[in-house]
Amino acid sequence: MFDKILIANRGEIARRIARSCRQMGIAVATVHSDADRDALHVRDIGESVRLGPAPARESYLHIERVVQAARQVGADAVHPGYGFLSENADLAEALQAAGIAFIGPMPQTLRDFGDKAAAKRLAQAAGVPTIPGSTGASADPAEVASMMAALGYPALLKAAAGGGGKGIRILHGPGPLADAIAAAMREGAHAFGDPSLLVERYLPHGRHVEVQILGDGRGGVWHLFERECSLQRRHQKVVEEAPALPLPAGLRRQLLDAAVALARHVRYRALGTVEFLLVGEAFHFLEVNPRLQVEHPVTEAVTGLDLVELQIRAAAGEPLMLAQDALRCDGHAIEVRLYAEDPAQDFLPSTGTLRRLQLPHDGVRVETGVDAGAVITPHYDPMVAKLIVHGTDRPAALAAMRSALAATRLTGVAHNLGFLETLLAAPEVADGVPDTGTIDRLLSRPAAAPAPWRAAAAHIAAAWALQQSRRDGVAQPASDWSTLTHWRLGASAGYRPLRPQYELRGDHGVLKACVGTEAGAVFCVQIGNRGHRVAFGPAAGDAPLRITLDGVTVSLSIGRDGDRIWLGDGRHTETLQLRPALQVERAPAVGAGAALTAPLTGKVLEVRVRDGDTVAAGQVLLVIESMKMEMRITAPHAGVARGVAARVGAGVERGAVLVVVDASEVSE
Repeated sequence: MFDKILIANRGEIARRIARSCRQMGIAVATVHSDADRDALHVRDIGESVRLGPAPARESYLHIERVVQAARQVGADAVHPGYGFLSENADLAEALQAAGIAFIGPMPQTLRDFGDKAAAKRLAQAAGVPTIPGSTGASADPAEVASMMAALGYPALLKAAAGGGGKGIRILHGPGPLADAIAAAMREGAHAFGDPSLLVERYLPHGRHVEVQILGDGRGGVWHLFERECSLQRRHQKVVEEAPALPLPAGLRRQLLDAAVALARHVRYRALGTVEFLLVGEAFHFLEVNPRLQVEHPVTEAVTGLDLVELQIRAAAGEPLMLAQDALRCDGHAIEVRLYAEDPAQDFLPSTGTLRRLQLPHDGVRVETGVDAGAVITPHYDPMVAKLIVHGTDRPAALAAMRSALAATRLTGVAHNLGFLETLLAAPEVADGVPDTGTIDRLLSRPAAAPAPWRAAAAHIAAAWALQQSRRDGVAQPASDWSTLTHWRLGASAGYRPLRPQYELRGDHGVLKACVGTEAGAVFCVQIGNRGHRVAFGPAAGDAPLRITLDGVTVSLSIGRDGDRIWLGDGRHTETLQLRPALQVERAPAVGAGAALTAPLTGKVLEVRVRDGDTVAAGQVLLVIESMKMEMRITAPHAGVARGVAARVGAGVERGAVLVVVDASEVSE
């Protein structure tokens, strides 16, 4: 057995692995980037080696630095967790050359399953059904287009080295084929260092069911039953369950047997997951994830096994000591992923400081890598926590999860807590058998009316901004908002509007708020034709403010991150950008343009426009990437591009102006 393990990862999974190591009597150390210097996993584990700057490619993905860190702390094994280098054959080989064990499969196994085309051929050789499509991958756009023409539509483009929903495009016809191929190749190259693509038949309305396996490299293989992972969006899982929901007679046994057959065929040595797509009573091989999965806790809940311990023992060369029949699957478990993302803006990742984080305890397993005060940065996945519950059956587990979500509070960043509650309450989820399209269908329905405070969030934010700028402010008299004035460059000397005004940028564009006061420190806020009266109660430390909105009192947390104001009740968060504005609105000058800014801090992947180019409304001008998500910056109207400041490969800060689109002149 190993004496000391370096955990080459971060956040909740680093803490999770350390817990099992300590229970086994194994010493641990971890690593960190500059952004994670004071992170919870660093503080919790105690010994940590700096890998480099915040960007993952300069820290967590830097193989040489990881190997050196293992030597530095005297580790005889490295656990890669999931993501980052967990499926990297080069790391496994580098560690092997240094005499350090890699807790995962052998390098060749990683290469075989890391290449989706090779994995598909292995599955076929093991007698496992696969999805119709190409058996080879290509990085030649013309060849990919030819493969697509031969297969027909609907079809799926898939990054050959991909995973986690990256490098995937669904096509229902040939129209956007060239753009889709370019985008999928770019994602594959950016995320995995390989632009090669596979082409497969797209099978809509299927179920995503995966089988957990464990092999000892000697031909011994266990299946640890199956998980239901059909609730996903953008091909990324949102809710996971174990075991799978009801399956047709005999299909469950076929899935388990197919996963074991594939593992035995390659003499698999490690923990891994074989993923399948179910359509009716037919099933098709998707891929093998040769690592620990994010959703492994639901399997632990129903089996009573510690999968990290089993993974470590397999890497240490220990054989499987029990027969398959000795393993049991009891009850039902559910896991949800709590993310810092904004459902109101197509689940765009949200950055900022976690001002309040209250997670459930009784009867709930919580895995998190952050605590109150932590900063969600644009450099890594924006997961806040995983909540896992276990019940005697699925209805009991659903009830436990609803209680867990009801006990959760989060403010400071936008998040998906309210979305998760709505999702689990939907009849298609609570009483039916969801498929991979369920979430998209639910999101296409009209949204329920928000709480009154959310509809008036911009009014409350404008009133709070003015209240903070007053030296006799009630809520936070020492606030630095006292420096915020209503001046504007170019205004006449000594000009100050009679009624302070602000511009607030939110989900519905730019709003102009005019704020006045009444006796008793009541703020009257007018935005368009909607007006509200807002009053703030006294503050008590970090406790939520008591806010009276048109005579109705509500408790809200309010704060500021740079130019953003956030408001939250613990269930939902609203965020708005704010700046002072002049009282009198002037008509825009001839040729005045729209300044397009970066919605998040990120990296420029593509620039499709140059200064002086004529652009059409809706035309894609730039593509930026942040938190594993590509965002397309499009022209809001027809016009001419000016001041193109973005450069491919360059980093951009949130709010930075990328390009200005001058409006086309309209003839009179």
